[in-house]
Amino acid sequence: MAKKKGKQTTKKDKRRGGIRREERRFVPQASTSPALVRTLGALAALLLGAGLWGYFYAQSFAEDEKLKPVPSYLIAAGAVIMGITIWVGTSSESPIRVGDPGISVEKGDLRRMPWWAVEKITFDADAMALVVTGKDESGVDWTFKISLKSHPEGVGWVLKEALDRIPRRVDIPDETLDKMPAASEHAGQKLALEPLQVVGKRDANTGKIISYEPDARVCPRCERVYYKRSVPKKCKCGNSLVHLRPSDADDDPSDADEETDDEASSERIAAASSKKVAAAEGAAES
Repeated sequence: MAKKKGKQTTKKDKRRGGIRREERRFVPQASTSPALVRTLGALAALLLGAGLWGYFYAQSFAEDEKLKPVPSYLIAAGAVIMGITIWVGTSSESPIRVGDPGISVEKGDLRRMPWWAVEKITFDADAMALVVTGKDESGVDWTFKISLKSHPEGVGWVLKEALDRIPRRVDIPDETLDKMPAASEHAGQKLALEPLQVVGKRDANTGKIISYEPDARVCPRCERVYYKRSVPKKCKCGNSLVHLRPSDADDDPSDADEETDDEASSERIAAASSKKVAAAEGAAES
């Protein structure tokens, strides 16, 4: 029984066009020098420690009226410097995610741009940031930037994934790409994702709504969704989809290019009109 179940899972994974979906989460880095942040943090800790020690244990501060407020000043100064350390040590940039579903930005809610919806990826030398242009999952036009200073590892992974999946959409000179950070295998936080929900999505060719999950075929590179009878030999991203096509697609053209409901209705109306015209002509001749 276990062997049979494993075969069914493998077949389903093959039909869906992938094995396991995942993405990486990147938290922004502060643009301030790390040495400065460490120095401020050490100074704040020193002042807070000295102030607390003087307030609770140093008898000389308690007995001398002139020195008595000194511990309070030390604690206040340490707290202020600690706040400055936190402020300069963090970034206002939003976390990003990069992986199988596309590129996502965590700004309140998670907003995602699938790979198939990416129109162009360029590099703004003045802002030192990647500029991603396309549409989000709901089809709304969207352009956002990924700062190289705040997301050096994220930029490296965005470029790696984009060059692997949608190389024609990357409009960056080779000399600029050579200067970009490499995509480290240990960068970011790996997140496992649920399988792609295909029910309710539209076929990339015909626009037909997928109402039954086994009827869907997904491009493993850009995650475009196709109806099983309209899968092309090659996806728009350039990936071969021959292994996702039905076995009789080459023998039966109607399976490869299935008619939509509107087209079928139009043909039926045209056929009925032709029959009426022929009947009228026959009656006239008789």
